[in-house]
Amino acid sequence: LKPLGIDVSLVNTDTKTHYSFLEQKGDYDVARAAWIADYKDPETFLGITRKASGNNYSSYVSPAYEAAMDKAAAAGGKPEERMKDLTEAERILVDDVGNIPLLYYSFHDIVSSKLHGFDDNVMDIHPSRFISKD
Repeated sequence: LKPLGIDVSLVNTDTKTHYSFLEQKGDYDVARAAWIADYKDPETFLGITRKASGNNYSSYVSPAYEAAMDKAAAAGGKPEERMKDLTEAERILVDDVGNIPLLYYSFHDIVSSKLHGFDDNVMDIHPSRFISKD
């Protein structure tokens, strides 16, 4: 990146040290962090950038974003209204913050039709105690 006039220093540490540095709001302009959806809903990703989230390493704060997320939470049993509010929150976040997805996890499981209890899920966790065979 030097030809572009950008001075870059890469710091390679173990995971514990890295996330401790992020949590302490260390001196950095760009950092890598990872998140895997723990349930199938946009809020699993949008929630990490809320003001009170412990995973909001960038210290992002936006009253408009918080209002859209609060509105989505208040939508309760109205899924279409909730998704509209989450879409608005996402638009605000994308306009405000520079997130660069570096990789996207994907899982491919080939499961025999003789097996039962295999639950396809976003975390790709399949406890064998729930799986049985014909």
